[in-house]
Amino acid sequence: MAESAAPAHARAVESFDAWEGRCVARRASATPSEVEDAIARARGGNPAWKAASAEQRARVLLRFAALVFDHRESVAGLIATEVGKPIGEALASEVTVVLDDARRCARRAPVLLRPRRHWSRNPALWRKRLVVERVPLGVVGVIAPWNYPFMLAAGHILPALAMGNTVVFKPSEYTPLSGERLVALLHEAGVPTDALVLVHGDGRTGDALVRGGVDFVCFTGSAAAGAQVARRCGERMIPCSLELGGADAALVLDDAPIEHAARGLTWGRFMNAGQSCVAPKRVFVTPGAYAPLVDALQREIGKLRQGSPTSGAVDLGGLIRATQADHVRRQRDETIAAGAAVRAESTVQASAPHVITPTLLTDAPDGTPAWTEEIFGPVLVVERVNSPDAAVARANMSPYGLSASVWSRDRARAVRVARRLEVGSVAINDVVSLVGVVELPHGGVKRSGYGRLHGDESLLECTRTLAIADDALPTVANPWWFPYSRELTADFVHFLGLPHGRTIGDRLRGVRSALRLVRRALSSS
Repeated sequence: MAESAAPAHARAVESFDAWEGRCVARRASATPSEVEDAIARARGGNPAWKAASAEQRARVLLRFAALVFDHRESVAGLIATEVGKPIGEALASEVTVVLDDARRCARRAPVLLRPRRHWSRNPALWRKRLVVERVPLGVVGVIAPWNYPFMLAAGHILPALAMGNTVVFKPSEYTPLSGERLVALLHEAGVPTDALVLVHGDGRTGDALVRGGVDFVCFTGSAAAGAQVARRCGERMIPCSLELGGADAALVLDDAPIEHAARGLTWGRFMNAGQSCVAPKRVFVTPGAYAPLVDALQREIGKLRQGSPTSGAVDLGGLIRATQADHVRRQRDETIAAGAAVRAESTVQASAPHVITPTLLTDAPDGTPAWTEEIFGPVLVVERVNSPDAAVARANMSPYGLSASVWSRDRARAVRVARRLEVGSVAINDVVSLVGVVELPHGGVKRSGYGRLHGDESLLECTRTLAIADDALPTVANPWWFPYSRELTADFVHFLGLPHGRTIGDRLRGVRSALRLVRRALSSS
């Protein structure tokens, strides 16, 4: 990859080979004035992109999908290098989801943008022709994370473009090249360069984007940063969509398929080296399943292979940066020092500063980071609970509410338990994969944020409603206009009996009053 030197006065963002720790590219961070220029460009490109038909924009997204498919291996290889996840995982969790999402947006946006016609059930409004239209918000600012830099960025950019908005996009400072590749493919597919504008930078650049005059912000990141984005948007009275952290719970009931659950939980927790918001970070197990599950988890974790993600023969790489590994290591070690038992570690030796071996903990005391913080790395915590009710209560104690899973052979029972969880989505006998089901809305509650990725909801939140009431008799006055009189008031009293009366007499008096109101309207026009 070619390296681009940043001007000496500018803060640089750097792309590293996440396994080797070698810098492969540098990009200059956009200054506040450059962010304003990018927003102005997107504002200037908005009329033409908005004026294109929904079908025309859909065809652009389908061309984008075709390009992603053609370049799927090189895109996955870039993600693997920059993030540190295996290439196969990048294909499955990012490239595949983006392909599905582009086709979903192309299919659903024209449907959702069609005007909806209504008729009022109030007989006084029979003349009104009612239409609700969906109108794009304008310029959307997208601030994407580093853990799924292709999928999560596209998950907000594609709906925004499909619904007629233009976009200013800031990829994570850790994954600038993945962001550039996404933008390049969209431009090649036909998105105008002033309809999708890229700016590089860190949190200060993101803050400048939020403050700089966009009409809607889509942010994915930590709860603390999301709260700051929400405050900034509140000051400007603009909407935002926030996909924040998670401390997702898995509830394993006595009748769960133990081996299946152990394999699923091991995959869900340790994929992407544990750097997934929807990973099952806390497992609550009822008594009959506890010992068998811990034994099965020990076996599965012992099989994990860790190493260079581009080798094709490993299950997980390292964490994105050594600083991130230091943070996770501190959380893990504090929990162990407080009394948690280490029940399993993979056999891989952590020789690099950014590598943490997958670890299984039990008996973690309350108040330790395992329960009070989001551990964004390869640490899984299991706790025994007395009943499904206790599992639900423990899961709902978390300040986060992104996703969860329930494991049971009795699917109806599992669904009943799922409905009691204070989260945005629940998987039954599976984990994580539901984020890749693009027909389903994904997002959280509580400190996990609000707004939705995927589903019709992701398209609709990029628009506002415009309600139009067209009068079929444009020169005939409405009977409730001035001047008021006692007779008019009496007619209104009886008229309400026409749509809402409880007796035949109420309805008949309502009909007579309606006729008098019609005569009043005609005589005053």
